[in-house]
Amino acid sequence: MTITQEQFDSLLAWLNADREVAGTRYETIRSGLVRIFVSKGFNDAEDLADETINRVMVRLPDIRGTYRGEPAYYFHGVARNVIRENRRRKEIAADLREIRVDPKPERNDEHNCLGHCLQRLPINKQDLILDYYMYEGHEKIEYRKSMARQLNVTTGAFRSRAYQLRLSLEQCMRQCAAMKKGKKCPWRLS
Repeated sequence: MTITQEQFDSLLAWLNADREVAGTRYETIRSGLVRIFVSKGFNDAEDLADETINRVMVRLPDIRGTYRGEPAYYFHGVARNVIRENRRRKEIAADLREIRVDPKPERNDEHNCLGHCLQRLPINKQDLILDYYMYEGHEKIEYRKSMARQLNVTTGAFRSRAYQLRLSLEQCMRQCAAMKKGKKCPWRLS
């Protein structure tokens, strides 16, 4: 899919009227998408993040007038569709013929345990904790306020939910790191 400069400029204008702020938001959203794809076990996370952004750029003329809310949420919704499609493609390809896959890049134990523990969370809690740590600085504060409003809770209640999720993930990661390789995790986070 070829994206024009005009489409890219339109995307930046949608993210923020100030082009410099829009550029920062674009980079933050893209790095957040990469983290989401990595946490889901995709070794082509950057390509999938770019595909997600390209899909949003193509759809932008249709949604610009009607979409309300944080643009990052729209990107996350598109990313969920990209994840589903890529998993289906892998399932179909695996059923049809034997395929050769490039070996996964080396990941350290902590990273493996984090991915392992994130997958044991329900999807809505995975999204919440990944979104919670997406931004930095002032954008982080504003984004978290926006997330709390969308969940219809106070920012304190939202922070508490994220803190409880982080504690659960930390406990899971400690247990995961202590287990020998090759064993399956006997617990499921709630």
